[in-house]
Amino acid sequence: MNATDGVVVRLDGDHAWVRAVGAGSACGACERQGGCQSSGMGSVLDGVLGRGQATQLLRLPNTIHARVGDAVVVCAAEGAVFSAVWLAYGIPLLLALAGAIVGKLLTGSELAAVAGMLAGLCGGYLIMRRHGLGSLDSDRAEPILSINFKRIQGG
Repeated sequence: MNATDGVVVRLDGDHAWVRAVGAGSACGACERQGGCQSSGMGSVLDGVLGRGQATQLLRLPNTIHARVGDAVVVCAAEGAVFSAVWLAYGIPLLLALAGAIVGKLLTGSELAAVAGMLAGLCGGYLIMRRHGLGSLDSDRAEPILSINFKRIQGG
């Protein structure tokens, strides 16, 4: 389980808005704590959506009845972060490369290679939108809150 410390900054009905405040724990693929940005759990999409680190808030179901200012632990299932990264970057990149190779091999033209690359990239985007959002919305992929048993002052 990938985990990082967080603080509840706002409540919204049955959901809590949590700001990640820790470096997180190392996942099974990396033994260096805080070595990659997956510990932020939102940073993968932050680059795509143009959001900076300062606005990194997660809206999560408040199943532990946390209050504003409570310190919590945000947990994601093993493999959920890797799956999101693979879906967001790996599949579109592989399809773009395949499209460029096919375009170049079929015509020998650089323009066809660029068109094939763009077609592959668009195909990867469509796969991500159709298949990916459904799998990322599953219960397994959604991070959960867990109690940290310490209270952060202020907030």
